[in-house]
Amino acid sequence: MIVVVHYAGHPCEMDPIMEIAREHGVKVLEDVSHAHGSQYKGSKVGTFGDIAAMSMMAGKSFAVGEGGMLITDDPTYYERCIAYGHYERTGSRAEPGDISLEELTPFRGVPLGGYKHRLNQTCAAMGRVQLRHYDDRMAEIQQAMNRFWDLLEGVPGIRAHRTSRNSDSTMGGWYLAKGLYRGEKLDGISCEKFCKAVAAEGVSDCLPGANFPLHTHPMFHSADLFRMGKPTAIAFGQRDVRQGVGTLPVSERVQETVFNIPWFKKDLPEHIDCYAAAFRKVAGNAKQIL
Repeated sequence: MIVVVHYAGHPCEMDPIMEIAREHGVKVLEDVSHAHGSQYKGSKVGTFGDIAAMSMMAGKSFAVGEGGMLITDDPTYYERCIAYGHYERTGSRAEPGDISLEELTPFRGVPLGGYKHRLNQTCAAMGRVQLRHYDDRMAEIQQAMNRFWDLLEGVPGIRAHRTSRNSDSTMGGWYLAKGLYRGEKLDGISCEKFCKAVAAEGVSDCLPGANFPLHTHPMFHSADLFRMGKPTAIAFGQRDVRQGVGTLPVSERVQETVFNIPWFKKDLPEHIDCYAAAFRKVAGNAKQIL
């Protein structure tokens, strides 16, 4: 299986990914947790692969408080997921929407995964209401965030993390808004120093980096979760697939190449211009930071 992560709202290049997957008979799972409503060539992400999932916790662009959503057009995948952790769809007798696969019906009454993954009704109700407004909210976020980056077009050392304005691809709700940093364009100033200077201008949420590069975490190298006398990452494998420091250099340099930017939910030109001016000022006075 290929797991495609539409990270920080940016849609992945789904055409070549799907071509490779189909050529080799591999299923594709899309992680849309950062990209609610993002589009790739005019179609929403999550609709390309065989199945998709997304988190909708309180900090996401489409937030319902807690919980998540699964998307698939394959009835078999749908019923297997329901059977795994949705006990009210696996009652002792068939009901509308219940599982119908012959291999699963004998197990009605108990979720096969042993968990209750059903979204609570309050969050579901909030989500249904928000769906009515989400397209309009996305449109304003898109306008605001693109306004910010348009104001910084051509500023040395920083580059927009966004889709091309001339394409049919979009950033959806623009969750986890980021910028791309190139210190060599600013006399070698580190991303950390750049962010501290911007923060001193009043943009307190300008911080370097992104998510921790998980492949270097001890949990994937030494944790023996099943008490088998060997790291869980290789407990059931034919070979050692662990990746240590140095194996993914681009990911490991994220603290030097990526930084946070404000996440504008409203398109307020004067407000956005003030924030953009802080980044422009720091970049234009880089030599004084050394």
